[in-house]
Amino acid sequence: MAQKRMILKGSVIGDLFTKYGLDANVFVDLVLYPKAKEYFEKRGYAFPGKFLCTLSQCIGECKGVLINRYGYSEEKANTQIDKIMEEFLIEKLPNVVIENDVSVVEEIGQKYGLNAEDVPLIYGFWKLKVNIIVVRDNAFENTCKELNINIVKWPSFS
Repeated sequence: MAQKRMILKGSVIGDLFTKYGLDANVFVDLVLYPKAKEYFEKRGYAFPGKFLCTLSQCIGECKGVLINRYGYSEEKANTQIDKIMEEFLIEKLPNVVIENDVSVVEEIGQKYGLNAEDVPLIYGFWKLKVNIIVVRDNAFENTCKELNINIVKWPSFS
């Protein structure tokens, strides 16, 4: 029997729940390591109560890592990512247009050695008012904290 999936679009529904943003490393681990999926389930990352979400850039980054580092075909990478998103009811957030206030994220990120690729990710989560981000990278974490975005530290499973 197919599982019925509730699609939550826009900020009105998302504002009713605590938004948990998932960075690309979370997706990579959920695809590659059964222990990561067990950890994710034990931590209680389940709907309702939490609005699990990510950005299209995080999905793209995950796909790139699976293909270039782990030898997945594009089709297999897409299938595995879609499977994780469906299993955990993770929604892709709308794209965010980068505006001049991105300089706030850039300046904070420079203090912590943030990768340039992570600036639009943090900016997107920040502009979409994501309450919490699940992440492993220290520069990403410190930049988010300074922007008053809470962090859940994601462990290493490799």
